[in-house]
Amino acid sequence: MIHPDDAAYWACPHGYDARAGCVTCFVESTDPDPEWVAWDVAVWFISHRPIPVKTLRDVHRHGNRFNLDKLSAPHIYLLTGRAHAVLGAQAVAGLIGFLLHNRHVVDEFTVQETRAVRVSPPPDVPARDRVWP
Repeated sequence: MIHPDDAAYWACPHGYDARAGCVTCFVESTDPDPEWVAWDVAVWFISHRPIPVKTLRDVHRHGNRFNLDKLSAPHIYLLTGRAHAVLGAQAVAGLIGFLLHNRHVVDEFTVQETRAVRVSPPPDVPARDRVWP
């Protein structure tokens, strides 16, 4: 059984911890392999500086794949989007990789929580492989 604290469980295909993000996973998700599956991904993070409202709106322009919302608590944000990837770790790494790739959007942040849900999984996919982590 794989445990949520296991480094292999959190590793993206490029060897990075998904919670730290991977720019390569983000770039690959912009033109994914047709065999990859779709994941709806959510990343809650704390920004060390406030993100301007205009920036929050501009994020949606990136191919209509992402939304960045401010939650009610100060400097806590929710980034959501659809990512195409083989595994949930790769999908999460790609969404956080979007933040790394666009440092003009968020320059310093700390990821608090992540979640990836496989979109329309076939019936033979076990429940443990439908939601990550």
